[in-house]
Amino acid sequence: MWFSKVLASFRYALEGLKYTLVTQRNMRIHFLAALGVLLLSLYLPLTKLEVLLLFVCILLVLVAELFNTAVEVVIDMMTEEFHPLAKVAKDVAAGAVLLSAGMAVVVGVSIFYPYIGFLSLQPLKEAPYPNISMAALIVFHFFLTLSLKGLFNRLGHPEWEPSMITSLASLIAISVVLISTNLLMILLVLLLSVLLVGSRFQVQKRKRPVIIGILLGIVVAIAGFLFM
Repeated sequence: MWFSKVLASFRYALEGLKYTLVTQRNMRIHFLAALGVLLLSLYLPLTKLEVLLLFVCILLVLVAELFNTAVEVVIDMMTEEFHPLAKVAKDVAAGAVLLSAGMAVVVGVSIFYPYIGFLSLQPLKEAPYPNISMAALIVFHFFLTLSLKGLFNRLGHPEWEPSMITSLASLIAISVVLISTNLLMILLVLLLSVLLVGSRFQVQKRKRPVIIGILLGIVVAIAGFLFM
């Protein structure tokens, strides 16, 4: 009897995984990204610790997405009408997915970048190795922007909240300009940043958050590289 219950619990768990994979686009994206990372890890001479870190990050992202799906299903079951608290619950669950995915990206870039010579014609010893402080700067900037958004919202001035997308985009663009010696790469990154900012100006009704986000990203990037 107990063995059949154990098998049933495994079957229910697999059904939950299958439901999330079939119905949630983000879970399919996470699965494809995980497969790509795992295939790349088989090709590169990663250490045991690096592979374990990749497994942990992949698992955290998938688990966060499962909890996010469970929260959304429960809320949709309880009410079909819009409720501000229901929106908060869904946004918080989505925020957990965002944080775990962001951490996975930082860890993945930190692990794979030293092996980039294996993926190109450029010898490994000539590949530029970025300081890990660059990843720390991006994470710091993310939390700083998020804190400022929360602060201005509590003060009743949402129009002063910096745009997260344009803030991170400007930070990364300025960082590439300060790091890279390749003029073509610099021009391409700046062009992409201009296109992104232009699209945000078209979408956003309020222009001030976009401008504040750009200025914040530039200031943090320059200050960060001065102290690195």
